[in-house]
Amino acid sequence: MPVKIAFGSVPKDSGTFTFYRTIRPKLLEYGIDIRCVSVGKAEADLIEDAFVDDGCVLLAKNSMDLKKQAKVFIQWCEETGIDIIFAINSVAILSALPHLPENIRVMARCANAFDHGYKITMTCYDRLMRIVTTAPRHGRDLIKDYGVPEDRIHMIPNGIDSSLFEDAAGNRRGEDTVLRLGFLGRLEHNQKGVLFLPEILHRLYDQNVSFSCKIVGKGVHGKTLERKLKDFIRTGYVELVGPLNPSKVPSFLGSLDVFLFPSQFEGCPNALLEAIMAGCVSLAWKLEGITDFIVQDSVTGFVFPMADCEAFASRIAVLSAHRDRLRDMSADAAHDARERFSQARVAAEYARLFNEVMQTPPPPWTPWPWSSFRQDPALPNHNSWQHVFPKSFKRAMKNCLFYLGLSDRYYD
Repeated sequence: MPVKIAFGSVPKDSGTFTFYRTIRPKLLEYGIDIRCVSVGKAEADLIEDAFVDDGCVLLAKNSMDLKKQAKVFIQWCEETGIDIIFAINSVAILSALPHLPENIRVMARCANAFDHGYKITMTCYDRLMRIVTTAPRHGRDLIKDYGVPEDRIHMIPNGIDSSLFEDAAGNRRGEDTVLRLGFLGRLEHNQKGVLFLPEILHRLYDQNVSFSCKIVGKGVHGKTLERKLKDFIRTGYVELVGPLNPSKVPSFLGSLDVFLFPSQFEGCPNALLEAIMAGCVSLAWKLEGITDFIVQDSVTGFVFPMADCEAFASRIAVLSAHRDRLRDMSADAAHDARERFSQARVAAEYARLFNEVMQTPPPPWTPWPWSSFRQDPALPNHNSWQHVFPKSFKRAMKNCLFYLGLSDRYYD
């Protein structure tokens, strides 16, 4: 009998769903059937049909009643014979955990290094048999700040299908007169740090480095970025490509010499993993236990103190002047990524962990009565009245509040 796992996520362009989508076929080879479960109207409204596969399940698609959603989910688990629940960030599934039958095991996956993410990870902690973390930082924080025993934490980083990046990794770097730079991600500064890019490129220009830079993505700071880079765009140094179909990512990364990753906080970023898998020499701010875990400084790329744009530009200038080192680091990056972050290796680690959990009795638990149902205060309220309105209306309202001085966020 296969091990059946319910993974709380929504079929759309997101890191959480990408994890599910890429690992599902690999786990099936081990007799492990992981299903992507979306619950309730709020999550149904987020589904992008192009991402739905044969493992996706939508429950209570018209319901905004959280208690009803939780009941429907548990009923489905019992009828389907679910063995393990990976609740992740689904409000309905997380809220259902205290009411689950004792025989269903519960695990958590912590992929974000910030307090709110840790609090969600700790939901119904007494039922958690294992917490999977995706980088060393997460485990250290959970042990130090939340008192989680070390033996309950199992680190498995995100995995990348290396076969998709073979051609990219085989490209010879540094052959053009200009050094080819690139960025791939959401055009947003608070997390992704995209507004550091203009300063880095201006400093690079001042050092007389010949470069081109392609910036892929869309987001709330896209227009600001375009304004700050207008002279570079006009003269052809910079191209704002816009969003890119996932199937085009390997060829895009294969066309780059250097990948720019100025994020200010992350979990275990797929974009950075894909870049080194493709053989890009990657430059990032030092996010302790995250970027300095993925990038081996001075071997597969470089990490710098936060916001040190001068150091970023100076190192790019050195790579431009020493193309042999660029090529050596490119080869080292691709090799290291395959050793540590291949999807096949990650799937094997998950399969071992799931089988280990199935061989361990679940902790004693008396399911809560439904009269005690409540939403965990750490969870966002995705069933609020706001879902009555379309996204365009909500965005317009947020912009209006910004201009009236009632909000500190502007949505392009």
